[in-house]
Amino acid sequence: MMSFKEYRERVAITQAAESLGYVVDLSKGRRSLEYKHPDGDTVVINNPREPGRQMYFNRDGSTDRGSVIDFVASRLHRFKETFPSQTEGVNKVLSRLASEPQTFKPAFTPPPPKAFDASRYELQPLSVSRLHYLTRERGLERETVEKFLPFIGLVKDTAKDPDKAYANIAFPLTKPGSDAVVGHDLRNYGFKAVATGSDRQSGMWIADFAGSPARTQNVFFAENPIDAMSFYQLRRREMDMETAVFISFGGGIARNQIRLALEHWPQAAKRTLFDNDYQGRVYDIVLATAIAGKESSFRKESDSLHFTVSDKKFEIPVSTLSLRAFERESGIRSGLHVHKASGAKDFNDLIHPSAAQKKRLAVKI
Repeated sequence: MMSFKEYRERVAITQAAESLGYVVDLSKGRRSLEYKHPDGDTVVINNPREPGRQMYFNRDGSTDRGSVIDFVASRLHRFKETFPSQTEGVNKVLSRLASEPQTFKPAFTPPPPKAFDASRYELQPLSVSRLHYLTRERGLERETVEKFLPFIGLVKDTAKDPDKAYANIAFPLTKPGSDAVVGHDLRNYGFKAVATGSDRQSGMWIADFAGSPARTQNVFFAENPIDAMSFYQLRRREMDMETAVFISFGGGIARNQIRLALEHWPQAAKRTLFDNDYQGRVYDIVLATAIAGKESSFRKESDSLHFTVSDKKFEIPVSTLSLRAFERESGIRSGLHVHKASGAKDFNDLIHPSAAQKKRLAVKI
């Protein structure tokens, strides 16, 4: 039997992931590879060309990270092997994988990262009628788009072939307190991307209706701008927009994004508009611990999350995961207000044209 050190040299994490049905998405980048399981579990694997140096981390922000040993140990329940103990189970899985051929051999040279070049994205004339993707495809009303128009752009990528360069909706990424654009979150029919070189660690989409931190009473955090705009459309009659700020982290949360936002709006009430799913509930908890100034970590094992907050350890089943459950177990009181789309994944689902179609079909039946 090989030692764990020998297994790390012999068995690639990419091989272990593929054996469990994880699929690589090369559109997410090739310097590091993103693998996703059909159940949604997503990991990023570094050094794909060098099995002995491969390390991984989980997209959910947990402590699920490390070498191929950690990857297998955290997923023993997914493998078919039977074992009396975790150590023997890990050895059994790795022994089998070491004897099998590796099927994924990436044949590419990772390109050097590119810096964001704002001049590459040429601003186009802007009007609500030219943003018809938001109204026709996503169900946003004209009044909603007009309200957020100062925080939306329309850009054309000049680095592309002129015949293939389309004007795309751009949600500019900036840092709190700065007007400098450090990236773009791009949208169009059948198209979703982030501008090359965008600063995803510090930049965020900010729709600041208050104008200054002193005037800001509520900061709303969303996964994407369309969710934020959809929430406004559903709740606008009860909202004071002159004291509100909407922020989108762009589908993921970086620690530096949270730090910058909390430092810039320290006194305002914090509210989340994250998705009504596992990942959205995790984001609620991540933001709440940051607000409370607590050190926390968690790992996912089977159908539960195991948390460590300061010196306290506890477990919450995924099926009952929520900020309320987390604060009850941890003793944290963040003051964070959570808004979820009742009966839907996110707020845009509630106004999406497909939702209206379902209602019409239900009435006919």
